[in-house]
Amino acid sequence: MKTPHSTLGPANAAAVNPLDIQLRPAIAADETFLKRVHDAARDWDLGQLRHQIDEQLFDTILKQQYNAQHTVYFEQYDVAKYAVIEWCGTGVGRLYCDFRETEIAVLDIALLPEAQGKGIAGIILRALCRTGAMESKRVTLCVHPLNTNAQGFYKTLGFKPVGEDRGMIRLDWWDETTTQPRFELNPA
Repeated sequence: MKTPHSTLGPANAAAVNPLDIQLRPAIAADETFLKRVHDAARDWDLGQLRHQIDEQLFDTILKQQYNAQHTVYFEQYDVAKYAVIEWCGTGVGRLYCDFRETEIAVLDIALLPEAQGKGIAGIILRALCRTGAMESKRVTLCVHPLNTNAQGFYKTLGFKPVGEDRGMIRLDWWDETTTQPRFELNPA
């Protein structure tokens, strides 16, 4: 019997079939899993710190970061959708989006390390961009200036920097010159 969040898709999957990706609403029982995804996603900025301080202190910092992020999302984006990303029925990440009247704001997309590099995030973001194009909505997200890997990934999907938002680089999947969505959705 398979336990939730235990194994990832087909054993030798190099590429992911979009039909194997599913989003389902996050529920309270997913809290431990969502925290694990959060902690793994913070390795790019907090990973060095892990080796410089006591493990208990590091865990406390991660917990505080998760709680602060969680609080902000639920207080500032009270109608946003919070989803667990599943691949072949197994949780591999999280997606938080705020669907507004004129915009789809991607608040957070994060995958466990073992699910990264397989095209899962690209499949999801391309689908959101297609939805935005069909509904004439901008698709936006923010990325930390030091997270160059994420910036490069978003660029391959056609996202362009359009400014700054609370110290983060704001990216937009929209052509400002024509007020039309970009259609650069070819796989990277």
